[in-house]
Amino acid sequence: MKKYKKIIKYIFICLIIITILTIFPIFLYHKEININPLQSFYKKGTYHMHSIFSDGKGTIDDITKAASQLKLDFVILTDHGEPNIKSSKSTSWLNNVLLIGGSEFSLNSGHLAAIGYKIPEYIFPPEPQQSINEVIDDDGVCFISHPFDDKIPWTDWDIKDFTGIEVLNSYSSARKTSILNLLLFPLQYTFNSSYALMKTIQYPEENIRKLDSLCSTGKYYGIYALDCHAKLPISKNFQLNFPSYKAMFKIFNIYVKIDKEIEKDPYKSASIIISSLKRGAFFNVIESIAPANGFETYFITSNRERIEMGSSTNSIHGKMIIKLPFNFETNIIVKRDGKIYKKIQNNLKHRLEIPVEKPGVYRSEIFVTNNKFNKIPWIFTNPFFVGYRKRFQEKIETNLKKSLVYREGFFKAENNEFSTGDVAYNRNTEDELITTFKFNLQKEREKKDFWSVISNRNRLDFSRFKGFLFETRSNKKMRFWIEFRIKTKSSETWYRHSFLSDKEWKKIRIPFKKFYVIFGNKAAPELNNISSIFFSINNANAFSGTQGTIYLKNIGLY
Repeated sequence: MKKYKKIIKYIFICLIIITILTIFPIFLYHKEININPLQSFYKKGTYHMHSIFSDGKGTIDDITKAASQLKLDFVILTDHGEPNIKSSKSTSWLNNVLLIGGSEFSLNSGHLAAIGYKIPEYIFPPEPQQSINEVIDDDGVCFISHPFDDKIPWTDWDIKDFTGIEVLNSYSSARKTSILNLLLFPLQYTFNSSYALMKTIQYPEENIRKLDSLCSTGKYYGIYALDCHAKLPISKNFQLNFPSYKAMFKIFNIYVKIDKEIEKDPYKSASIIISSLKRGAFFNVIESIAPANGFETYFITSNRERIEMGSSTNSIHGKMIIKLPFNFETNIIVKRDGKIYKKIQNNLKHRLEIPVEKPGVYRSEIFVTNNKFNKIPWIFTNPFFVGYRKRFQEKIETNLKKSLVYREGFFKAENNEFSTGDVAYNRNTEDELITTFKFNLQKEREKKDFWSVISNRNRLDFSRFKGFLFETRSNKKMRFWIEFRIKTKSSETWYRHSFLSDKEWKKIRIPFKKFYVIFGNKAAPELNNISSIFFSINNANAFSGTQGTIYLKNIGLY
């Protein structure tokens, strides 16, 4: 018995020592002091937030109250959905904070967070390039979420023209932290939430390397994302209600440089912030290390032209200006095309001038020298594109069309019981065969799916071709599917891709390799064994009650 008492005593002493060693550093940690006011041409806010509109814990009132307590200017809401209608419509001034509503789309290749788009009457497509095009065409912005996450990474890097990527995502970073950190997190969070959260963050090497690679092909920007839910799911029926919105807001901020004054109208104010994000006029800050009020960086060309972050100049001569009006030491790394161009250690100068004599993509990472978390970029700026020329021109293929065996009566209309569909054929003045498809989608009470299609269920051989080519217009802007199926004795596989139709005729070209499997084996299609093709609209790209007309002509293969 004495032996067991002694063992228990030693275990108890060890636990006390471990607890002291765990808690003691928390009380030693402090933010660096920065008494500079925030410049009037900067607005400070947070990006990537979830509310009760999807899988977050709090209301938009809870979120903006937390932001208001920390004197933030804006919060960007990105609830899950394609789009999330409630989140998209939530743009408003609330608790003296500008709430900017958006969505985080779940696409075939991962998650894409977007704001500034017009809310469509249809569902955004699952193909990443299609969704990106729609957001950008509306003058919105979209960032690839947690691109190298363990659970939901981004998989399609053939895309282009998106705004940028999340170079640091707190939720994704925490998922990669050590088991010890996770075990200690609740205790550390109780005493110092900022310290506990910072312990789960690592230098995002893979994300930064990808951003630098992207910038060699065009203008792309990096953003720090909170990915905040204000809860921690443990199981299906149990969750912990932390870290809170306020605790998270103390970690990452983005400082957006505006080119005109914020207005009372929330949508006009949101468009000012979105416009700055779109051109890369912002930098990222780990606020729990220190506020970055007073920081500024820009590029001056040899002929005295000033270039802001995210912008380009054809000049290759000039200097990069970095203003650091702080009373603590910083380490500065300036990178050119992803490689170290200049390194300055233990800096106390309030202004640095970095000479530039070569073309390239220049940006900086600032670290606080004597801070506990001096391995993580306190400030991460967006690039200057020096000596910039658009390096890649899209190759346009011509003379692609080879006609499908296509005739009047080729398609038949089909639909679920409550929906309607009708197909008709006529010829225009150029003697082109026009297929007219009228539909009305109606949901049925006991069935989730509703649909209306025109189909051809005959065996076809597409093996000599690369993809579909056709022209389309419709009575209003809508999304449709083109689909083909392959049937064997033992199985059937369905392949699908979406396309956008509007009031004016436009040509659509979709390679077979871009189609994705929605049912059956995930394998490359046997194009010599097509069992059916469809043009369709359904609950995956439209809402119940949607009705309209689509016109198709010159349907062919290339």
